[in-house]
Amino acid sequence: MSTMARPFGIATVLTGAALLLALAAGRVGYRMGAAGTAELRTAHAQALFAAAEGASLALYQAQQRGDALTRELATARETAHQLTQERTRHVQTVTDGRACLGEPALRLLDGAPGLSMHVPQPAGGTAGADAGRVATDADVTGWALGAGAQYAECARRLNALIDWHTKEDPAP
Repeated sequence: MSTMARPFGIATVLTGAALLLALAAGRVGYRMGAAGTAELRTAHAQALFAAAEGASLALYQAQQRGDALTRELATARETAHQLTQERTRHVQTVTDGRACLGEPALRLLDGAPGLSMHVPQPAGGTAGADAGRVATDADVTGWALGAGAQYAECARRLNALIDWHTKEDPAP
């Protein structure tokens, strides 16, 4: 018998061609998928960068706004402090030291939330012991100046917090 090579049949050729075509299509698909993945990774990295940049800008703007509001608050506090000190220096010149509030009224004020009249105890001796604890007009005036200063400071702080949350960014 002769050992002659058998020619390929049409089915074998078609199967081989289909296999080569499938390999080529797979390679093209892989390259396209890899390119698509790289594009997705690049787009994702760009989105993360943009988000970080936006957050950084927002933080910078918040710091600028906070600094501006802090400066405004500090200026207002210093102005109010100077005004209160000026008024306090003049208390003795506009009051005459007469009794204004007696012991029962002082006890009532001392027990009220947020209020207290810290006045010195009466001096020793019969007249002082009989008089009991009293607040003079100077004591009441000083207390009113202090209470007003505390209220104004509280209002300034609350307004600064409100401004922090509601006002637009200050001009750069």
